[in-house]
Amino acid sequence: MRPLLPLLLAACAFAAPTAPKKKPEPAKPLTPAQKADYAKVIQPIFDAHCVSCHGPKKEKGKLRLDTLEATLKGGKNPTFVIGKPNSSMLLARVFLDRTAGDVMPPKAEKPLTEKQKEAIYAFIEGQPIPDELAKAAVADTKAKK
Repeated sequence: MRPLLPLLLAACAFAAPTAPKKKPEPAKPLTPAQKADYAKVIQPIFDAHCVSCHGPKKEKGKLRLDTLEATLKGGKNPTFVIGKPNSSMLLARVFLDRTAGDVMPPKAEKPLTEKQKEAIYAFIEGQPIPDELAKAAVADTKAKK
């Protein structure tokens, strides 16, 4: 009887009900202020640092960051959900140590400044980007060009 016990346990495991998969929460629409922050601060950062690899000519990871709609859609993996910065793949890559393999922008490119990173974080967090931070991030972006 003992040799059958593992088989019986395995059969029970297959027959046991599993918890239903939780559907992802639908993204909340952006407010007009969030759309303005994206257009004024975030898109220029992406244009300067990201679109060469994540844009219309090249879509690494099936991710495009050249429009708000494409950015919110994400790529092979979700890029971020507004209001959930701790689960953002984009933030994880941007805040990685520059010696890490998956850091973005890649090591060969000029890194984002702290102000640019803070602005992206605030946007993904769902908070308004403070005026002083927005000005500093935009100035840093213009200085890259």
